[in-house]
Amino acid sequence: MEPHRLTISGKRESSEEHTGEKAIYKEQCSNQICRAIDLPAEVDTSKVTATLKNGVLELSMPKAAKAMKVQIAERAA
Repeated sequence: MEPHRLTISGKRESSEEHTGEKAIYKEQCSNQICRAIDLPAEVDTSKVTATLKNGVLELSMPKAAKAMKVQIAERAA
């Protein structure tokens, strides 16, 4: 997670072994995904939460607080 970019990656692996009367074989499968999404506003990365439920990824990304201008009074030395 970066302030202006969200990167999601995942990997799924499975393995099956089949036995028959005359043959035994093993099958392995692996899938990988990676997505990068540019965000329209800066995000507070310390408050980001993610939940995965029933195959649905839900993200909560609050906007970062904007920098406030501070006015400094000038004084003669």
